[in-house]
Amino acid sequence: MKKFGLQTLIILVLGSIAQYFFPFWSIAVVAAVVGFFFKYENSAASFAAGLAAVTLLWSCYAGFLNSANAGQLAGQIGQLFNIGQGFLIPITGFIGGLLGGLGAQTGTLARKLLEKETVA
Repeated sequence: MKKFGLQTLIILVLGSIAQYFFPFWSIAVVAAVVGFFFKYENSAASFAAGLAAVTLLWSCYAGFLNSANAGQLAGQIGQLFNIGQGFLIPITGFIGGLLGGLGAQTGTLARKLLEKETVA
C-alpha cells in the first residue's frame, strides 16, 4: 500500500508539471516512466495508481477551468453532446485516468519484460 500511495503521488506531481509544458498525452509518458521504477507482482496495482493519480489531476483541473468561466463552456459542450454539464468533469477525469493507468501499466510491464530478458 505504501508503494501505491508513493507512485500515485509521484505521478500526480510530475504529471501536473508535465501538463503545463507538454501536450495532453505527456501524462501517459510520465505514468509509464514512473510505473517502470515500481516493482509489482501484479501490474493491476500500477494501473490503479496511474488511474487514481490522473483521474484526480484531470478532474481537479477540469473543475478549476469550469469554475473560471462560470460553467459556460461546459454547458455548451453538454448541449452539444446532449448530456448535463455536471457529467463532463467526471468523464474528463475518467478518460484521463484510463490514459494514466494504461501508461503506468505499460511501464510496469516493460520492466517485467526487461527483467525476464536479463535473466534468460
